[in-house]
Amino acid sequence: MDIMVIVTSSFLFAFQITPLVVLVATAIRSVILLTGRRRAFVTWTRNSLLSAISIIFAPGMIINTGVRYGICSLFGIDMDGFGANSTYAELNLFLRVERPPRVLVLVTALFISTVLSVFLGFILIVLPMVIIIGAPVVLVCWYIAVCILFNTSIRGGDVTLLGAALKGQPGRGIAELILSISIIVFLYIALSGVIA
Repeated sequence: MDIMVIVTSSFLFAFQITPLVVLVATAIRSVILLTGRRRAFVTWTRNSLLSAISIIFAPGMIINTGVRYGICSLFGIDMDGFGANSTYAELNLFLRVERPPRVLVLVTALFISTVLSVFLGFILIVLPMVIIIGAPVVLVCWYIAVCILFNTSIRGGDVTLLGAALKGQPGRGIAELILSISIIVFLYIALSGVIA
């Protein structure tokens, strides 16, 4: 029963800190991305530092991509599957831009997959300490947690797909975007009282 309380409170906390995690992870990745070459390929990658970090944090990339794949499948979003990006040594989930989902469906799916990723990262930090397992396992869990949180950022493909969805339904798309953002803000306001 105590574990269920911990999991529930961890989910609420993860929900609350998701925007901060996404902003920090996106800011870090953007700064690293701006250090790379933008024109010609000199080696196999445009950004050696980001590629090295992507390889170091690969477990989080795989988990985030898996969570996103599961949620997008659940919401019926068309996908071309997984693919590796040699530009930055990243694993990506390729969503079909030519057949974008409705804006409300897309924002909901991206939001839920992001919250779940943050929750998985946070629970890997908290649960091993509560269960009191050996130090090596705790360190592995913390490493995977940092990997997950680092990879929980806004991707260029998300923005491209959202733009395609808005372009496909100009009036209705903007209304759905405003509605979905309003619902998310309302949830944050409502759950802040529960968490505080």
